[in-house]
Amino acid sequence: MVRDGTAVLPGSDAAVIRIKTDSLPPLKPGLQETASNVEKFIALKVDCNAAYVYLDPYEGAKTVVAEVARNLACSGAVPLGSTDNLNYGNPHNQEIFWQLKESVRGLAEACRAFNAPVTGGNVSLYNQNPNGPIDPTPTVAMVGLVEKPEHITTQWFKDEGNAIILLGDIVDTSDPLLGLGGSAYLQRIHGKKTGTPPRCNLDKEKELHLGLRSLIYSGVVKSAHDCSDGGLAVALAESCISQQVARETPRLIGADIDLSSITGTRLDALLFGETQSRVIISVDKHQAGKVLGQAKILGIPAIKIGSVGGTALQIKTSGYSLSGDLRELHDLWWNSIARAMA
Repeated sequence: MVRDGTAVLPGSDAAVIRIKTDSLPPLKPGLQETASNVEKFIALKVDCNAAYVYLDPYEGAKTVVAEVARNLACSGAVPLGSTDNLNYGNPHNQEIFWQLKESVRGLAEACRAFNAPVTGGNVSLYNQNPNGPIDPTPTVAMVGLVEKPEHITTQWFKDEGNAIILLGDIVDTSDPLLGLGGSAYLQRIHGKKTGTPPRCNLDKEKELHLGLRSLIYSGVVKSAHDCSDGGLAVALAESCISQQVARETPRLIGADIDLSSITGTRLDALLFGETQSRVIISVDKHQAGKVLGQAKILGIPAIKIGSVGGTALQIKTSGYSLSGDLRELHDLWWNSIARAMA
């Protein structure tokens, strides 16, 4: 778009645009124009997970808001406000009315938790056909403020040798389904949309966002990407292959991941479980110890899981070793929709 001041294109955790100087209010008399009072940025993100909301409207809606707020935190932004688009079936059906009511309850609770008031929205009802209603689909958009340009953070791994750290629990062991309920893995591999979706602890989520932004503001974070659809393995792959430096030119950089010390956890849950409140960051290898120490002080679980580099995504677990060619992974990620529509 003309004059939108794009700083980060869509494709990372959030798009980021620069607030144009000529669109800001005039400075107070005597106040000098500096980067700190002029150079502001807005991060924007839209999220939804209809499967979670179908399986548990209240918890699913909370998770939708938590994910979009987490995306902003990964980009260095503090939430300012949100809007929603609520898509449901016939509300005269008691079950669908209940879905709508519980979803709104979850949305409201989570938006309050992240100080992201809903400034407006849209409701679309009676979305159904003879086969039945659509899944309840509350889509949430959120905007956040990035105070300084150096705080803008993207999801892509940057430099060979950087340490990769997971903030948050590897797997939520209190969840009987280990993050696999309603997961993309369960739907795509097993053809099932069932189970209880992963629970979102809003207090824990807020602590993660605050801690992550603190690390970003300190200047040690090279990249940050949330773990959501597809779990840890998909988030790692996206960090390796999703950056486009030109229309048909991806920037590919590998990663060597070692999860062999994590035992007693199912392999599918370890790689594809969607336990909430998790973020992958990369930092200079010489800063890794400092970052792990800071995370401990902040009360955030953290573990070094590998390093950036190479021409493949290598993942070693206690029983298996996996390797993904970056060009093949990028082709799957970039061209799947075009192939499906062909």
